[in-house]
Amino acid sequence: MFIKQSVFEKQIKKAYKYHALRVYKSPYNDLIIGTPGWTLAIYKDFISKEVKGALVKLVGDLPEQTRSILYGEGADMQYEMETTIDTSILDNNYLEDGDYSQFFVSNLTIEKKFRVIQSESDNSTIRMYKQEHLDMIVRNLVDIKAGEIGVEGPVSSDEGLSLRWYTNAGVLEIRLAVSEDFTNNLLDVLRTVKLERYEE
Repeated sequence: MFIKQSVFEKQIKKAYKYHALRVYKSPYNDLIIGTPGWTLAIYKDFISKEVKGALVKLVGDLPEQTRSILYGEGADMQYEMETTIDTSILDNNYLEDGDYSQFFVSNLTIEKKFRVIQSESDNSTIRMYKQEHLDMIVRNLVDIKAGEIGVEGPVSSDEGLSLRWYTNAGVLEIRLAVSEDFTNNLLDVLRTVKLERYEE
């Protein structure tokens, strides 16, 4: 899959430390792994032994079908209602869904912590996302031998407040990083230019 394993492991450990790692297993054995900043859905035929191994090593038992568990360091597992999980991330007909618009990752970073994202169709729609989350995406890691197709996205249905990258193997959604350190003046300037594209 197009997820960099070392960054994925670092991210789940960080979420686990703050009791914020959620894992859900669908009726079809697909996995949804959620943290406050991102959600990763992987279809059952593409769940690698490395991903599953990293999760089991960190949390122990994974949930049964249609179960969701919230995991955290030094705390008991918390079983959650299935209705608390947004399973729509598993329905990746984004090219057919007119509600989604295209965005792109620019080559502009802010203090090496944030990367600027811009709408393909509207220069004035500018968003900043945490670089540590974007570092999970490596397009050339697509497993062609296993039947995975190329990575599409990012796309958004909420004007860039969340972005999704997807293949037939799964979907990564990253949510907006809100930073109070940057003034509206900076964003106003960025909205006036077409930024250069950066390939993840």
